[in-house]
Amino acid sequence: MQEKALRAVAWADFAVTLPFALPFIADAMIVLIYGIDRGLDLGTPALLFEMGPLAMMFVHIMGVLGVVWALARLRNLSPDLARIDAFARIAVAVLIVYAMMEGATPVLWLFVATEIAGSIVEFMALRKPDERTGA
Repeated sequence: MQEKALRAVAWADFAVTLPFALPFIADAMIVLIYGIDRGLDLGTPALLFEMGPLAMMFVHIMGVLGVVWALARLRNLSPDLARIDAFARIAVAVLIVYAMMEGATPVLWLFVATEIAGSIVEFMALRKPDERTGA
């Protein structure tokens, strides 16, 4: 069970971060996020929607690092890596909340929820011994 849970979280990370690693798809993802903001009439100022080349470079770097980290965890389902990831998810959730406090779209609560959920899944999986190894 532990291995399945850790693998599922890593695959989810891979799926969510891969689009941000790819330039034209990342642009479309950001347009989608702010399209949802507009569709829900959340009122986030349009000025905050603009992403220049420097900001997009950081988006792509985040995507690449997310993909590489997910692949590393898939290749090595270490409890240590899962523990590091679970704590990192909490830090990422805090940073997303901070961005929303600074004016980013509330649509990002979806990302906060997935970060917290992933952290909970990993912490719960780490509490249970692995059936195959007993560890």
